[in-house]
Amino acid sequence: MKIIGFFCFFVFLQFVSGQEPGFFKKQILFESGTFGFYIYRVPSIVCTSQKNILAFAEGRKGQGGDWDDSSVVMRASYDGGNTWTEPRVLFNENKTHTSNIVPIVDYYTNRIHLLYVTNYQKVFYTFSDDEGLSWSVPVNISDAFEEFRSKYDWKVVATGPGHGIQLRNGRIIVPIWLSSSTLTDPNSNTLAHYPSITSVLYSDDFGKSWLVGDIISPHNDTLIFPNEAAAVELMGGEVMFNIRNESINYRRLVSISPDGISNWSQPYFSDNFFEPICHASIIRFSMIPYQEKNRILFVNPDSRMIPWTAKRPSNFKAAPKRQRSNLTLRISYDEANTFPVSKVIDPGFAGYSDLAVSPNGIIHCIYEAGAKWQNQFLPMNITLESFDLIWASGGKDALSIYDMPLDAHIKCAVENKLNPVKKKKKKSKKGMRGC
Repeated sequence: MKIIGFFCFFVFLQFVSGQEPGFFKKQILFESGTFGFYIYRVPSIVCTSQKNILAFAEGRKGQGGDWDDSSVVMRASYDGGNTWTEPRVLFNENKTHTSNIVPIVDYYTNRIHLLYVTNYQKVFYTFSDDEGLSWSVPVNISDAFEEFRSKYDWKVVATGPGHGIQLRNGRIIVPIWLSSSTLTDPNSNTLAHYPSITSVLYSDDFGKSWLVGDIISPHNDTLIFPNEAAAVELMGGEVMFNIRNESINYRRLVSISPDGISNWSQPYFSDNFFEPICHASIIRFSMIPYQEKNRILFVNPDSRMIPWTAKRPSNFKAAPKRQRSNLTLRISYDEANTFPVSKVIDPGFAGYSDLAVSPNGIIHCIYEAGAKWQNQFLPMNITLESFDLIWASGGKDALSIYDMPLDAHIKCAVENKLNPVKKKKKKSKKGMRGC
């Protein structure tokens, strides 16, 4: 009772002082025009199993377009986000667009997997065993996609973007999208990214080999250009994909699989998520019984109240793009069926975003912020906002003192799988949780 009383008194003091309750910190990680790059775009972020934070972005040259020369750029924090290493170019090829960076934390091997794409034609895989200090020589894994041509004759392929996930059984899941590119982009005279479909790239041997799963969402007269998706594992082990598309109802698509690679449910438009036609991010925050409540977080630009639309659609079938602004975080307590709590992260121009959660409960949202010359496709910088559950919920929710660290659900799964025969555990204190 004393702890609850102190929490309520703390929230009350912040309320009367005009400050929002909880922890909040804002930093610029990649600023346009620095380190030889015109702009930075399409960020991704992970918190490692060793509690460090790795942030990635595409460093773009030229005019910052999707086909301009670009590199994989990284910054790391080894003190919980207080300080960061200088931006470092990890991978690039001369006159090549290097993009769609997808990091995945592997709790079974303590390895950081990383995938990226060159010229929307080849997919490369690399990994780090020392928390991002060094990376293996990239391996071309495009053969996995070549075998997929019998299902879909693609000309453009891309991973993610945003973070991938590892399921509790060890399987690694990476959302992908592919395009038959039957149209030509009139602006760049390059292969268009539409029409498109979504699928999944996965590994069951911790990155040694990669396979492509079933088609999740096809393109048709209703499901217009499904592409960039975000994935989350549900409490029962199912995998949910939350999918960008360009349909005229401005709602995101949702599909669920029992294993993350096959038997996907019929994609449906969810009224939970406004779709301005932009990448979004979804991530698990907590899970019963390791924490007191189930929580899943979702973030994207929710500009439904802003009447702005792009001057042209991608083609006659697609809805015009809506403004990328009013980046909003949403919280679900029922495994992504409803999202009753929302919090505006940035009311201004804000585009692609990604989420990561530290074991101690700090949420990290990295996103494209601002707009050069009011052009939402040219962000001013890549911003990181870090905050706790109290701030995200407006003081209405907080972790319990009995909660385990927020990566406990997968750490316990690893422990149970690697050590199936356990010694009898000592009795824990009343209310405390454990594997």
